[in-house]
Formats: sequence, C-alpha cells, structure tokens
Amino acid sequence: MDPHEFEHDGIRFEVRFERVAEGWICRIHREGRDTAHIMAFPDGVGFDPSDVRGSLIAGCEAAVAVLDHALPTRH
Repeated sequence: MDPHEFEHDGIRFEVRFERVAEGWICRIHREGRDTAHIMAFPDGVGFDPSDVRGSLIAGCEAAVAVLDHALPTRH
C-alpha cells in the first residue's frame, strides 16, 4: 500500500503501511525526526472492508492528534 502524507498543526507526517498476518502495522514518521510511532491495527472490528486504506488513515490521523510530540530523551 502506498504511503500517506498529511499535516497536523503545521507538522508534516508520513505513514507507511505493512501488512502482517494479524492485521496492519503503521509507521508514523514526523518530518525532521529519525524516529517513528508504531501503530498496530489487528484484523477485525473497526475496519471498513471496502476501504481498508481509509480506515487505517483515519486511525493514524486520529492517533497523531493525541500523541506526545516532545523530543525523545536519553536516560
């Protein structure tokens, strides 16, 4: 599945999708960062079977709205 790009609060994001046996893995990359947030979407409830891509995009965009965007720290 092709990556999806979007903007939230003036910040650009790219989501890359990977199909796995149990569902989908989505890697949400924030522009200018080397890290990614990993989201797992298991097969089943919550997907529109006629628009899986749209369902994944909606889930990732909703997650970005509540993710902590602070820089990672070293401990």
